[in-house]
Amino acid sequence: MLTFVAFFRTLLFFLLFVPFTIIWALVSSIFALPLATKARFYLIIWCWSWVGMQLIRWVVGIKVRVEGLEHLPKQGFIVAANHQSAWETLYLQLLLPPQTQVIKKSLLKIPFFGWAFRLTSPIAIDRTDGKAALSQIIHQGQNRLNQGLNVLIFPEGTRTDWHSPGRYKQGAVSLAAATKAPLVHLIHNSGKYWRNKGFIKYPGTIGVKILPAIEVQPGKLSTPLKQLQQQLNTELPKLNQRF
Repeated sequence: MLTFVAFFRTLLFFLLFVPFTIIWALVSSIFALPLATKARFYLIIWCWSWVGMQLIRWVVGIKVRVEGLEHLPKQGFIVAANHQSAWETLYLQLLLPPQTQVIKKSLLKIPFFGWAFRLTSPIAIDRTDGKAALSQIIHQGQNRLNQGLNVLIFPEGTRTDWHSPGRYKQGAVSLAAATKAPLVHLIHNSGKYWRNKGFIKYPGTIGVKILPAIEVQPGKLSTPLKQLQQQLNTELPKLNQRF
């Protein structure tokens, strides 16, 4: 019975959110054209994410509890977050505005949404060329920080299972070292409820933990990278036990 209800609620969510995404991408893109990048973010992405999270909360039944909000700097910071599902790509837009994020270039080819997303100046990389991608993250990341945007990076590079932490790559710590911007580590267990390996999304409370910001010194990347990895390996099981 629980699975049937979850299936129905998930289906209803997609029946509502997909048409809204198409319509909103078209409408917001037109009005966003004359706006600056930061204003485009709020019009296109923030509003879209807000609607999506309302549907996730009231239709699917997924709530969120955040710990450590006091650790977020006021502006101009980098966030390294683990990546488990599409849920965080919505929610973190609301939690960390105004922002840009490092994404795979192919996302910009998605009809309607990708075209609108392009207007917000994401850092779109080709993950098959690691050296060029890292250079792009550093160069464009500095540019976005200078524009007053926070930068969100998923160091695992791809989605992982909620019970299996992935291996972090160095993009976030390299950007922090090059820009001297504070680096915040955010850990969540979204995949426990918003599962990627199946259509059905299950009701529950996703736990999000924000850890104190760290400063990364140029030429000393291995230590903070190990620190982030250790925090992920330690804190994720704790979130899974509590939420």
